Amino acid sequence: MKKKHWLLVGLVILVVAIAAPTAFGAITGGGQKAPDQHSQQSSDQMLDQHQQWLDQAQKEDRLTPEQARTWQEHFNEMREFHSKSGLGPMDDMMNMMSGSSGNHGHGG
Repeated sequence: MKKKHWLLVGLVILVVAIAAPTAFGAITGGGQKAPDQHSQQSSDQMLDQHQQWLDQAQKEDRLTPEQARTWQEHFNEMREFHSKSGLGPMDDMMNMMSGSSGNHGHGG
């Protein structure tokens, strides 16, 4: 009887281990959706604010030239990333908070 119990427990763990990544992928969209217009505007606005901070910090000599270059490279990489994939899970959260409804590119 104990052997059957452990076999059943092992089987349940195996099923959960196989199903969990698929379930989480469905919840987050797998990171494969294209950004919608709202998402793109939000990420552009966020990155513009970061750029303004960097410009101001440089103007006030609060950063070394090397620090400024590093931040600029980071912001450029983030702009490229967000232009391809939107804000990710944060985008869905912002859509819920703003009262937007609809699929926004989600399947189903």
